[in-house]
Amino acid sequence: QQQQQQQTSSSFNNNAPIFCDYTALNLNCGCPSPKVAGKGCFGAALMQDAPLVKQLTSSMYHGSKGSIPITVKCRIGTDEGYQFTRDEYNARSDEEEYQSLKQFIETVASEGIVTDFQVHARIAVLGKNYSPADNRKVPPLRYYQVRRLAEEFPELNISLNGGVETLSGVKRELEECPSLDGIMVGRGWMSNPWAFAMSDELLYSDEQLADSSTTRPKNRMEVLEAYGLHADYEEERWDPVKIRRFITKAASQLFSGEPNAKRYRIALDEIAGLPKKLMKEDPKLMESQPPLSELIMDAATKHLSEEVLYRTPKESYEKILWDEEQAEKRLLFVATGGETQVKEKQSFVQEWQQTRKEDEMKES
Repeated sequence: QQQQQQQTSSSFNNNAPIFCDYTALNLNCGCPSPKVAGKGCFGAALMQDAPLVKQLTSSMYHGSKGSIPITVKCRIGTDEGYQFTRDEYNARSDEEEYQSLKQFIETVASEGIVTDFQVHARIAVLGKNYSPADNRKVPPLRYYQVRRLAEEFPELNISLNGGVETLSGVKRELEECPSLDGIMVGRGWMSNPWAFAMSDELLYSDEQLADSSTTRPKNRMEVLEAYGLHADYEEERWDPVKIRRFITKAASQLFSGEPNAKRYRIALDEIAGLPKKLMKEDPKLMESQPPLSELIMDAATKHLSEEVLYRTPKESYEKILWDEEQAEKRLLFVATGGETQVKEKQSFVQEWQQTRKEDEMKES
């Protein structure tokens, strides 16, 4: 620990220029990966040493000359001091768990440097060889611990994280606990970004919307047109062989859940592989290729209907609410004995995770 503290101090005490235009620096004290929190002794393992986290955030603050906020992401605790099982965990005291979390927050926030915490409402299981995926599923969610934290520390910005994958879920959590300052959504947003297109209208006031409403895309066709300009700009600056797959990947989930969305993703994947393929055959073939923006638009118009391409954010959100309502009715029907078996449909998050694995295999 002493060596780690010395390394921390020296790593921030330099005058190297900062070239990235960051708006904040976040210390992740919630990652449960064995490589990170195990051998690395950081990530969620830092929750077991609040004074060290306090020192780290202080070094981050002074290293950035106090120019940007320092924030902390954490969990509600770890399995320090006992062997985690569901029964053992459920038998433990909720109050002890909360007091430990509270002490961590108080210690880290005591210098007034960190005032913003994003809290994943699960513990991190470090005593077993759990994968990050296991740590997102096995420990139960305890939103009430984070809500209580937000209510008892009104001077801090407390955001809830974990298990919330939809905009309706975000809205519900904020309505249930107005003391919360935000909801952090990761995989749900990445897997279906258009599902969050109504965030401004639903979560913020009309007055805040006024400045941006005239320039916002009215549908996904406009999103692709704007993104196409960016895609062409990037390919003019960098080698398409190296960067195209990264560019197309960002647009691959725009139509999640829509008819023929998979065909659209397959088309983007083929477009992503074109530069490498053509350069092997004959580099001159790349010169006759249309711009990337045109290829992306062609893939969308070929595989997706006009109704999908031109559906507004409001229309899309209404459809999502209807789908969620139907899914709840089906679950209720099954729970009351209406069906003995029901085929479980993959969620957008599961589909996105599968796509990520396939992309990583292609890139390796």
